Amino acid sequence: MLGVLVLTPDGLLTTLVSADLWTMLFWRGLLMAIALTVYSLIRRQRQTASRRALFTLPALGIAILFAASSIAFVAAIVTTSVANTLFLITAAPLFAAALARVFLKEPVALRTIVAIVVTIAGMAIIFGDGLGRGDLLGDIAAVFAAACWAGSLVILRHSPQTDAGMAIAFGGYLIAAIALFFAPALLVTPADVLWLGLLGLLVLPLSFGLISLGPRYLPAPEVSLIVLLEAVIGPLWAWAFIGQIPTVTSLVGGVVIIATLAVYFFIGGRSERVSAD
Repeated sequence: MLGVLVLTPDGLLTTLVSADLWTMLFWRGLLMAIALTVYSLIRRQRQTASRRALFTLPALGIAILFAASSIAFVAAIVTTSVANTLFLITAAPLFAAALARVFLKEPVALRTIVAIVVTIAGMAIIFGDGLGRGDLLGDIAAVFAAACWAGSLVILRHSPQTDAGMAIAFGGYLIAAIALFFAPALLVTPADVLWLGLLGLLVLPLSFGLISLGPRYLPAPEVSLIVLLEAVIGPLWAWAFIGQIPTVTSLVGGVVIIATLAVYFFIGGRSERVSAD
């Protein structure tokens, strides 16, 4: 929960950065990668008995998908509203269920199929709103970000030996390398230094580090339910500080998605407890 609460200002801080998309991505990715690398190396020195391999195929997959997710997320933030982006990102757990079914042949429960259908309806509502306001590409970028993030979760869930911190750090370096080719300049304003510093050195590494610890102690449905807090609190930051108020249509679609996932994970949590009893 602390990791998600730390992550909630991500959309607001990204919006406050005045630099172009690729310059912002370069500094965001590089600073986060450096912070996570330092943290992971310190932890590895303290846990010499259980050191994990750094360069593995799962780690590479996580890095690539995380980089793609981050680039799409920032693109969505700058082209559509914070609320639309966060509402659509919450669908990541359902993408994870679908990807696990396709690539890992995991069974999909009927409640998952129903949740996916209803969530798609909520997405369609938001897409309709974005089409009317010219934000459709941003909404599509948000969905792509959710799918890539879900893919990285599926790999991590089935490769527990992977060092998640270093894998995400690799993703940050990859983001910086890609952005370096497209950024017109890497210079930023003093205000941007503050916002990018908060994002890259505090918000992103701390939140992702804490969230990655959750599945070790809590069932996956409970972790996913807690992550929904970002979609509830994130738009409030944007409304309070920059006056970005979600449209009624966007709110309706967001409520459909969040309510569907909340019920879905609540039922999943009850089912797990009943099975355990």
